[in-house]
Amino acid sequence: MITLHQLLETYGFNPKRVKLVRHGNKEIPVLETYQNNREKFEAYQSFQRLGKFGKASHIAVFAPARGTTALFLGVWDIKDVIDCTDYSKKMHSTIDRHNFSESWHTDSAWYKLVRNTTTDELSERLVIDWGKSTVSWVQNKDKEILEIRSKNSIGEFISYNQIRLSFYDLKKLVSQSSSNFSWVSALSSVNGIYLIRDKARGNLYVGSAYGEDGIFGRWSDYSRSGHGGNNNLKGLNPSDFEFSILEIVPLTLSNNEVIQREMLWQEKLGTRNFSGLNRK
Repeated sequence: MITLHQLLETYGFNPKRVKLVRHGNKEIPVLETYQNNREKFEAYQSFQRLGKFGKASHIAVFAPARGTTALFLGVWDIKDVIDCTDYSKKMHSTIDRHNFSESWHTDSAWYKLVRNTTTDELSERLVIDWGKSTVSWVQNKDKEILEIRSKNSIGEFISYNQIRLSFYDLKKLVSQSSSNFSWVSALSSVNGIYLIRDKARGNLYVGSAYGEDGIFGRWSDYSRSGHGGNNNLKGLNPSDFEFSILEIVPLTLSNNEVIQREMLWQEKLGTRNFSGLNRK
């Protein structure tokens, strides 16, 4: 199988001049910020310790994925680097505007990074094995390519209990169903109780899906409207929502029995209290 270095060479890059960067999710949710707030993402990766990228001319950037895998986001050219002592007022204001760490004012350098569009066709499609969590997040070591997903794919469906679907991926799943057949098939074939978590505030909403097209049919409503007709979700930013499944229920259960299971989960998770999104 072709390796990452070999692939970079086919796009005209010298792998020796490319640093591989796998951002962590500690300070920002990497993939979601890349998808929904590109300005913040690019500002985030531009602040690094002086010399962090060595003498590299480019960085190939990845988001953390399942286990030790990483999802390719793109290549950025390194045009310049400015020591913190030379920071302009604009660079300092960027740190404050995006609520980055105060220590970045004195401990970081600013890398002028420009998106290189050569590999854009592989963005959010190329998956590599990065290695164990102890492996450095910036390195040059060649990587095994595990997968190049079809265009507009969110990856293969794994299992119901592993679902943590962003609103961005939900919209892609619904609008590009032919590229995500395994997901459509899995979600259409079951009824269940689902959870929507507002990651910006930590509030929870419990809902149920039954009838034609199962969970896929119900979640399709959210992808179109952002709130699925639920009053307490209206006015919130659906880009902050994460969708998961609490329980798969037998297709033989009546609609009323499914609703009773939904209410039980609402009680368990306290979503009908003042801070929950099922409150009346």
